[in-house]
Amino acid sequence: MELQKRCLLRTGVNRVLTSGEMSLSFLEMDIIVLRPAEKHREKLAEKEGILTILSGRARVEIAGLPAETLGERRDVFGGKPEGAYLGSGVSFTVTAETFLEAAVFRSPVLEALSSYFVREKDICPEKRGGSNSSRFVSDIVGVKSPAARLIAGETVGEPGNWSSYPPHKHDRDRLPEESLLEEVYFFRFRPETGFGLMRIYTEDGSIDQPFLVRHNDLVSIPRGYHPVAAAAGYEIYYLWALAGPKRVMRVYEDPVHSWVNKK
Repeated sequence: MELQKRCLLRTGVNRVLTSGEMSLSFLEMDIIVLRPAEKHREKLAEKEGILTILSGRARVEIAGLPAETLGERRDVFGGKPEGAYLGSGVSFTVTAETFLEAAVFRSPVLEALSSYFVREKDICPEKRGGSNSSRFVSDIVGVKSPAARLIAGETVGEPGNWSSYPPHKHDRDRLPEESLLEEVYFFRFRPETGFGLMRIYTEDGSIDQPFLVRHNDLVSIPRGYHPVAAAAGYEIYYLWALAGPKRVMRVYEDPVHSWVNKK
């Protein structure tokens, strides 16, 4: 089972996760890299999307909405994200005003919801965990925001800290205790030479795999618990997205390690 990919990004559209790849059924992902004045145009066909500006500034045009200029940060560690929810069937254009990196998640849906922009003022980073598992989580299109299937956001962790911890999972349709959602993480580090460690494991032991994660690595999480740790001296960032049969977010913590939250 191939769950990790090194993303070698070039100018243009980098299709880092295509439909049905890396054991995922509901998620696709592109990283768009543009020089100033370059454009990316796209029409979503029976898919919804979430656009996130990783770095740089762009003019974004979405059919039916006034154009907006998005992006105020030099890199993913330099401030809050901005982006847009893209409803199924919509056409959009991204025009780079500076050197630009942007991510686009897609998921297959038939329901056409209204598109909308997500501005820096709409983002409320939340500090989670404590001690050596503290991190900041920002919902870009959270579960309370309108969407048919997708949920997406960012996590920034301090050097040497654990994240997605205590280990949790969401791979069973067993509401209200747990929901079924697949997920993907796209990593960055500051400095870029940094690295982290990730483990994906299931209760039955059918998956128990460690990963060395580095700058621009992509890891898919079709099922299982998935904690992450950053190496000492390096900040860790990951852009994440979830999707599944139902747009309900209920995570189940590993009972062996859940006592950490109660300490």
